[in-house]
Amino acid sequence: MGVRVSNLQVVYKNGNVIAVDNISFTVDNGVVLGILGPNGAGKTSLLKAIAKLVKYKGLVYIDGLEISRTPMRAISKLLSYAGDIDVPEYLSLKVLEAILLARSPVSRRFIESREDLVYALKLVQELGLSNLIDRRLNELSSGELRRAVIAMALAKNPKYILLDEPDSHLDLKNKVLVSKLIKRIALDKAKTIIFTSHDILFTINTASHVLLVKDGKPVMYGSVGDVLDESVLEKVYGVKFTLVNYGEGRETIPIPLYS
Repeated sequence: MGVRVSNLQVVYKNGNVIAVDNISFTVDNGVVLGILGPNGAGKTSLLKAIAKLVKYKGLVYIDGLEISRTPMRAISKLLSYAGDIDVPEYLSLKVLEAILLARSPVSRRFIESREDLVYALKLVQELGLSNLIDRRLNELSSGELRRAVIAMALAKNPKYILLDEPDSHLDLKNKVLVSKLIKRIALDKAKTIIFTSHDILFTINTASHVLLVKDGKPVMYGSVGDVLDESVLEKVYGVKFTLVNYGEGRETIPIPLYS
């Protein structure tokens, strides 16, 4: 049934800061949505509201369930959210331990089974973490930690996956790896994936649909082709863009002009 967000508003500091201001959109099953915008645009607050991690006004439906009226236990089986680790105790865990712990809400046993271990090791391999499984999270580089956090989000095999800046701190090789993984999961397993990013090229090469936001407000929502417009991007980012064709299929990408 997908995700439906209606008139969503997130307010901080006793109503003095409006982080998300009247945003509405619908995401069908199997779609990859990239939420794109500059710093302070409200991307993370929007994603956290969908995950029921911050209070909000408006409506958020996931599979027809309005999440403010749905127990967190039910939501945790339905979706995963991956952002910065804000529980210090997690950082002392080894990579494989952290992935197995993240899988516990859907594990059939109190102690992880062989099925849980096989699934976790598959994720480790897909995200290039095989040589890091015995390293503690607090021993990883920023890029390695980002990939481990993504693996933790995928551990439950959820229907809905929310990723806050999955490409941050990654070099080009690992950006491509994560982009391909996101697209493959959505295509092969019919998952709905919503992610935030600052990187325009990562977003348009990963997502099928894009929500452009600025100052907490929606600017444009549609397919990737809809948002490849210099004037719209200039409105959001405040810099000039030019469109460049590349590849055999002559795909079009927007390039910011530094001069």
